[in-house]
Amino acid sequence: MENIIFTTDSSIVLAGLLGGVRHEQLFIVADKHTVGFCDKLFEKVDWVPSHVTVLDCGEENKSLESVTKIWTILSKRGARRSSILVCVGGGMVTDLGGFAASTFKRGMRCIHVPTTLLAQVDASMGGKTGFNFNGLKNEIGTFSIPEKVIIDINFLQTLPVRERMSGFVEMIKHGLLSDREHLDSLLACSDEHTTREDFLELIRYSVAIKDKIVSLDPREQGIRKVLNFGHTVGHAVESVAMMRKESLLHGEAIALGLVAELYLSVKVKEFPNEIYTRVRDFIKRYYPNYPLMNHVDTLYELMLHDKKNDRKGVNFSLLSDVGEFSIDNYCSKELVVEALSQV
Repeated sequence: MENIIFTTDSSIVLAGLLGGVRHEQLFIVADKHTVGFCDKLFEKVDWVPSHVTVLDCGEENKSLESVTKIWTILSKRGARRSSILVCVGGGMVTDLGGFAASTFKRGMRCIHVPTTLLAQVDASMGGKTGFNFNGLKNEIGTFSIPEKVIIDINFLQTLPVRERMSGFVEMIKHGLLSDREHLDSLLACSDEHTTREDFLELIRYSVAIKDKIVSLDPREQGIRKVLNFGHTVGHAVESVAMMRKESLLHGEAIALGLVAELYLSVKVKEFPNEIYTRVRDFIKRYYPNYPLMNHVDTLYELMLHDKKNDRKGVNFSLLSDVGEFSIDNYCSKELVVEALSQV
């Protein structure tokens, strides 16, 4: 985890990383919420507001138009390959900013300052960048590891509960991919009984799990596909909600995907039913429901566009137990529909 920095004061870390950078070489991308953090974040750094790209919030703005907005400022303000783009925000900002940086002049330096739990434990690290296209989630993108990722738990205090839970589901996924003890700790986590220090340790452990898998397969040719557990169904659900202009956060869609793909794991890989039931009940308790069976054909069609597919059908990563997984499992449409009916 050499490129990941844990801190309680991002401004000091940024001052150390950017101390020798002149203002004309420093660029920032944020959204309409996180731009308010910039004054404090960069108070010890030489920067200018005209080098800040402010993106509109919302999944509908994870688009080529937003990337073009970043490119335009970089180009007009004379950015070079040696310039640095600092991305301050949630997963949408780090995905778009990371893509813009990886493609501008064939690649410029990039630092992420994730401000949501989802971005801290998942979206900002691992090097996946991109945007939605033609109604499909993350259809266009690159692999580009950021120079540094600065994880500051203090940002989480600014998040609504719904946003924190959206990120927490990625930690549950990491728990399913690691060991039962860690998964138990996550399922027992609560605002009343989990201290700030304990939660920071859960974040560190979650980040370490993803970092280890990414380091083994940075371009997702094999084992890294397991990090998509829950996302084949989840991304399809998210796309349907987006098309229908319904409010459903990324993590809320992934939570539904986890239930469906755990059910497939029970059926195909004999994943323990007792653990499936515990995770399913946790998700049903804390995450909103969505009428999946009203959109079965659309959901399945969207899954057929999933990037993991390399032949006819839908490719899933499935679990035989906690920490025991396999990739490239093709399931019949009938079984997929059965799984959707269980959510």
